[in-house]
Amino acid sequence: EANIPSEGAQVVVTTEAAPVVELTATITFDNKSKRTNFTTSQQVWKENGIVVTNDKASSTNAVANYVKPARFYANTKITVEAPGNIVSIEFDCNSSSYATALKKSIGNSATASSDKVTVTLTDEMTSFVIEKLSAQVRMDSITVTYLE
Repeated sequence: EANIPSEGAQVVVTTEAAPVVELTATITFDNKSKRTNFTTSQQVWKENGIVVTNDKASSTNAVANYVKPARFYANTKITVEAPGNIVSIEFDCNSSSYATALKKSIGNSATASSDKVTVTLTDEMTSFVIEKLSAQVRMDSITVTYLE
């Protein structure tokens, strides 16, 4: 026999929320093997599900060819994409002066510590855009924490 509630009984259905899983992936710029596209106006890097695009944007220079660490010129645009909603991004800028320049480009949503800049996101976004670098920045890697 089915267990049917009597008339007027309150039925309560409980469901467990799926656990939130944070994943971390790093893209390194130790060589150009991860660069999947390179023209004078754009370069695209891919590794571990992370995609970094550097567009010439308003720069008067072509995008930088590879030098270790990777160079991103002033006035270019950087887009970081992840396979899930981004929780935070850590940019390893190779020096405190590059970290300072990157933090200035991002603004108050970023924190800088030595040669690293961290951005914590609160919206549900799978990409983060730096519209215009205020100065040249060099990076060894970018680590993205995102939701599965």
